Amino acid sequence: MDAQKQLILLSAKSKAFPDNNTLNKVATLSLNISAVEALIADARDQKARPVKAND
Repeated sequence: MDAQKQLILLSAKSKAFPDNNTLNKVATLSLNISAVEALIADARDQKARPVKAND
């Protein structure tokens, strides 16, 4: 999210706005980062759960 804020602030200072291609790349990167964070959180949760014995 910080990179997105920086991009918006830099755009405002330069009085220009990034083109759609740049915005799409930022959005895709953000989604990819969120997906990786979710996978890491899931892996941590699975590691923290006690293993159940099969009866």
